[in-house]
Amino acid sequence: MFRPFAKTIRLAALALVLTGFAALPAQGEMRTEQLGKYLCKTTGGGKFVAIPGFPGEQIDRRLIPDIQWMKRKYKIFVTDGYSTDPVHAANGEHPIGLAADIVPRRHGGTWGLVGDLAHRFEPHQNQVRMPMRWVGWNGDAGHGRGNHLHLSWSHSSTEPRHPARVVYTRKCPDTGASGGGGGRHSSGGGGNGEPSGGVGPRKRAAVDWGELAPVVPESGGVGEWVEAVPSAAGQG
Repeated sequence: MFRPFAKTIRLAALALVLTGFAALPAQGEMRTEQLGKYLCKTTGGGKFVAIPGFPGEQIDRRLIPDIQWMKRKYKIFVTDGYSTDPVHAANGEHPIGLAADIVPRRHGGTWGLVGDLAHRFEPHQNQVRMPMRWVGWNGDAGHGRGNHLHLSWSHSSTEPRHPARVVYTRKCPDTGASGGGGGRHSSGGGGNGEPSGGVGPRKRAAVDWGELAPVVPESGGVGEWVEAVPSAAGQG
């Protein structure tokens, strides 16, 4: 005779749990703020989505406009984005969809262009410009010309497999998009002679440096995929 009462208790407990989940900040509620001409801060809206033009690869959708800009300007090919493969640092950016391993595109791409992209965000070793958190290139084990370029975007702390609450990007994502999409703001830039990324002194105060996750260098990656683009090796 206690079964109906027990069932009622279970249903009530389930309702409390669901109410708790509903009270959590929704990742779909994306808010973006342009801190400078080449820097955006986006809160919420994190979701792992397919990267257009790179079959089988995923990334946090808030990075899609940056990836599209790199593809257009630097003729890149993304060999890995969101990944929990043990080849990547478990506490790095690949398991949270905020990193990309990059090689030259088969047609039109060169290691020189990839190097230009690397130097745009790391003009000198270990002097990284926002929105990047870490750049793996020449001088970093398992990275560099002939292997691959690694880019990690700045973000707030989070756990693997969970999108970060806050992400910094070069281009602002479209807050009205339900998935991956183009940028809402046109940042321009790219190539030689154009302004670099980063944030000027007047905007540095707008970056919450204390909320940024610690820098996690990568020691590996997917450099073996370079064999898939033999026409790019040694060029540039």
